[in-house]
Amino acid sequence: MVVVVVLAVGIPAAAGAQSRSSSEIERDLREAEDEASRAEGDLGQIQARIDAAEVELAELGVRLEEARGQLNAAEGQVALAEAALGDAQEQAELARDEHERAVKALDQAEALLHAEEAKLSTHLVESFKHGTAGAAEGAMMLEILRRAQDPNEFAVGMKQLRTVMDVQDATVKRVFELRDDQTELADDAARARGRATQAAAEAEQTLRVLDELREQAATLAAQVEDDEQRQREVLASLEQTEEETAAFLRRVSSREDTLRVQLRDARAEEAAAAAAAAAANTGGSGTPGAAGGPPLNGILCPVVGVVAGRDFQNDWGFPRSGGRYHQGNDIFASRGTPVVAVGDGEVVRWNPPSRPTALGGVTLTYRTADGSEWYNAHLATIAEGLSVGSTVTRGQVIGTVGNTGNARTTPPHLHLGRRYAGSWVNPWQTVAPACG
Repeated sequence: MVVVVVLAVGIPAAAGAQSRSSSEIERDLREAEDEASRAEGDLGQIQARIDAAEVELAELGVRLEEARGQLNAAEGQVALAEAALGDAQEQAELARDEHERAVKALDQAEALLHAEEAKLSTHLVESFKHGTAGAAEGAMMLEILRRAQDPNEFAVGMKQLRTVMDVQDATVKRVFELRDDQTELADDAARARGRATQAAAEAEQTLRVLDELREQAATLAAQVEDDEQRQREVLASLEQTEEETAAFLRRVSSREDTLRVQLRDARAEEAAAAAAAAAANTGGSGTPGAAGGPPLNGILCPVVGVVAGRDFQNDWGFPRSGGRYHQGNDIFASRGTPVVAVGDGEVVRWNPPSRPTALGGVTLTYRTADGSEWYNAHLATIAEGLSVGSTVTRGQVIGTVGNTGNARTTPPHLHLGRRYAGSWVNPWQTVAPACG
């Protein structure tokens, strides 16, 4: 805003004009002084408004940067959870179909069993008519001998008796076999019902997590929109020349840099506190390894420029596809962002772009001096010259962020896993303080 102040002082009278008295001149001077004082006050208010706008815009800029990072990570977690939900629902449907097939098979086996038991019951009744159940065959042989008119008739009767007894023995054997089948099929049906119930519970739990993540992402998106609108309003309220605007924005940028440093320090403290809390309560997930392995001093953040709590969170134990729970941390960053070694180590496994795996895609695992193995998955590239047996140094670029493997439908991110003493442990407690 350009403010023009005109001071009417000491203007000589035109030739021939009537000269003014000293009192008139003093009055004009007082009026000019009052006008100048009011102008100074206006300028002071304008400057105060500009100073306040500088502070607000700087704070909005840093807050927007933070919110956009959190929103990107939240949307990434939503994408991962949606994939897990689709898989969980598919598994639940398969388990329900399996249970239905098991129940049908059980019903069929029970129907056959009832039929064979009825046939056996008929046989037993006939046997009882010719003697006790325990001596049925002997009693029937005596009856055939008594009725036979000659040896040939007796032989024919004995053959008929043997046929009857063979049929009865086969029926008894079939009944016992069907009873065994019934027991086995009943167990199968019970197991299938259990799997269906478990799959349905996993799908429901995944849906709850997904709803929470969607709500978090929606809140962050609304915050970003509100802050962007406020930025536009603040800038629109300032009427300044191009030169003044450039100087104003330079001052805002300087304030943003200061605030970023303060925020980074605060984030580092918060991440350290959150990691300590996670170690104390096993990360809140109840899954094995959630408490993390032993601490490591002096390690670096594995992805250049990311901030714990903004670009990634303690997502250990979150649901994943295939009914798995997440055994690591997903660190979201732009495709191609450098991934570095957290410490000195040796490459023990790798899957270059020419041989990606279905799950992790392009991966690289190195072992540090404490025995930890650091698994880096979904990479876009692996640094040239690295292979099994190569040594890496702390801070060395080992690859770049991507979304290979089963992450191809999700935003680019690094899956970082830590294996210690043969088991996966939560890397959050170790890595988060390094990513301030």
